[in-house]
Amino acid sequence: MSDFDDEDETPTPRRRPGEGVRIIGAEEAAAALEEGKVSGRRPEDQPRFGDVPPKPTPPASGYRFPLPESVDPAEAVPRPPVVAPGATSPPEMPHWTEPPTGEVPRVLGGQEPPEGDDLGAWSGLTSRAPRWRSSGADWDDADFDDVSALADEETRIGALDDSRSERSDLYSFDEPGPEPEEAAVPAAPTRIRTRTGPPPDNGYPRPPGASGRDLTTAIGVGVAIGVVALVCFKLGPPATLALATVAVTAAAAEAYAVVRKAGYRPATLLGLAGTVSLMLAVYEKGPPAYPLVLSLFMIFSFLWYLVRVEAARPTVNVAVTALAFLWTAGLGSFAALSLTLPNRQGIALILLAVVGTVAYDVGGLFFGSQMGSRPLLPEISPNKTWEGLIGGCMSAVVFCAIVGGLVKPWSLSRGIVLGLVVAVAAPLGDLCQSMIKRDIGIKDMGSILPGHGGVLDRVDALLFVLPAAYYLGLLLHFNNVIR
Repeated sequence: MSDFDDEDETPTPRRRPGEGVRIIGAEEAAAALEEGKVSGRRPEDQPRFGDVPPKPTPPASGYRFPLPESVDPAEAVPRPPVVAPGATSPPEMPHWTEPPTGEVPRVLGGQEPPEGDDLGAWSGLTSRAPRWRSSGADWDDADFDDVSALADEETRIGALDDSRSERSDLYSFDEPGPEPEEAAVPAAPTRIRTRTGPPPDNGYPRPPGASGRDLTTAIGVGVAIGVVALVCFKLGPPATLALATVAVTAAAAEAYAVVRKAGYRPATLLGLAGTVSLMLAVYEKGPPAYPLVLSLFMIFSFLWYLVRVEAARPTVNVAVTALAFLWTAGLGSFAALSLTLPNRQGIALILLAVVGTVAYDVGGLFFGSQMGSRPLLPEISPNKTWEGLIGGCMSAVVFCAIVGGLVKPWSLSRGIVLGLVVAVAAPLGDLCQSMIKRDIGIKDMGSILPGHGGVLDRVDALLFVLPAAYYLGLLLHFNNVIR
């Protein structure tokens, strides 16, 4: 123990860290007790520092959880009474096991409800009692006079704004017109599309006779193209190769432009260079040029995205690049391969293939517009009908037979066989191109040919006919076909 100071005077100062503890003897301790400077030992019944208070003992119920079925929980577990301030007896509350009654108990117990309606208790809050408003006409009365002072004339908003209209013009940028009357519109069937659908004028079948194109312009452009093709056929294989290379390259450029508009990023420059290379290589080396050019094209397609010439997703864009290349250059190069046949047999083969394809297109358009009533594949090509397909196939067979009888080494019978091949291949090429256009959501692949659309729109069927016609020539054992 340290210095003994009187508690009535200044408190005992805190001992410095360097100060020691002095041990006193029994006589000095007894003297301190006599003088009242220290307190004695606490009795045994008094709490001391560090003692743990005893646990409270709840009223014993005599039961243990879970209760047996024969015991009522309300009687087994006593509940403390709930008495509101000022109340003489606790209110009767439903037990938790009873179903709800839907009634709301009063918050303040012991108060009698006011006479009349319960809403009368609120009459002292405002000058008017609250009213129940169930229709729009109930809000026309001037019931807000007592709160109108909350907003001045410059800052009236919401229900206090007299100039506020019932219809918000927050998103109106033009003068609002009269609201149209609501009419019951039948719900259309839900269709799941992966891309934006075609324009409205191309998404539904047109009535017979409506082709949607300028026929006069289309006929004029078609005749001009035919004259240029006949001149090239007359000049020989080099001129025909030049015309075929220009047409196939233009078709490839349109294919790459369309897929780029659809959100892809193909290697367009590589695809066009590969198209020209394949056409020239096939004309010079024949069939052995295909594996060389195709393998190099695929390797450079991967390298195009590996060195990030085009910073885009490589997987999907390499696939799109290869698709456009194989569709246009891979199939169109059979025109160059046909020109490798000796004695101008390749020119005769290309001429018959073009005549049969044009006859199919023109015959399908004529019979479909005049007699078409049954759609062929509405989800793929809404404007094509079974009548147009049959008419186009018959036209291809007839014109191939006629021209085949006039061109050597073809004949009438061989022309009919070629017409049947065109009747199968041409519709497939046309429908496949329509499928791509519907998936992307466009009407035409291009607009370079007035009245026709793009080059790919005119050679889509021919791209499928050229390989079939070439292998038909091999099957018919033309003289010196295999070099």
